[in-house]
Amino acid sequence: MLKKVLKVGDKIELKSVNQPKSADGQARIYKSQVLDILDDYRMNIAVPIESGHLVPLEIGAKYEMSFLTISGLFMCKCEITNRLKQNNLYYLSVLVVSELKRDQRRQYFRLEKVMRLKYRVISELEVRLRYFMEKKAYKDDREKRIVSEKLEQLEGSVLEGTIVNVSGGGLKFASDVKHEHGTILYVSFSLDEGIDIEAEARIIGVAEVENVRGRTEYRCEFSKIKKEIREKIVRYVFSEERRQRQKENGL
Repeated sequence: MLKKVLKVGDKIELKSVNQPKSADGQARIYKSQVLDILDDYRMNIAVPIESGHLVPLEIGAKYEMSFLTISGLFMCKCEITNRLKQNNLYYLSVLVVSELKRDQRRQYFRLEKVMRLKYRVISELEVRLRYFMEKKAYKDDREKRIVSEKLEQLEGSVLEGTIVNVSGGGLKFASDVKHEHGTILYVSFSLDEGIDIEAEARIIGVAEVENVRGRTEYRCEFSKIKKEIREKIVRYVFSEERRQRQKENGL
């Protein structure tokens, strides 16, 4: 099973099943990498690293493992069976305890990448007026002009943040400005290939950045994004992941 879809060097994500959640109320997710595939159900992976420190996952702990292949995003359940060290390399032994299947619950793989973000807050009134305009609910050209002018007035000042990761479903960014859960943002950023991305996103997670006073991290999902823009992000994430793998493997 594993040998058909995974190879040494592939990146994986481990989502805790029965362990405490992170500060924003979400299940903990750890990043790792395949070091060796022993057979169709057993493999060795690198010990996850957070904030420069090794995270020695507990023996017997169970996780949902996700990984990206050219055929799409897959997941299975696994269990940590041992913690080992060889030649100053720490690694974990993992046993797959479920069948491999496509991950339908999370359609998009996240890319860990720091990028500059520009954004502004969209008020509830702006949301209502934009819906009004999209439905062409105005009575005449005069009312249309009045609403358009009001929308221009509602556009707030542009703020800046730093993207931590991005996927076709949303992004995570850090900012010095405080925002509430559920706030709608208009976000704008550029990928390395010069592709400009613009979309609306809703904040679904808020957490203070450790050891950085006044800095907050926000987890967002795209609430309004054009299909072709989302596809550009997905293609970029996949190509960047593949490029990073080839670089790490010396190809």
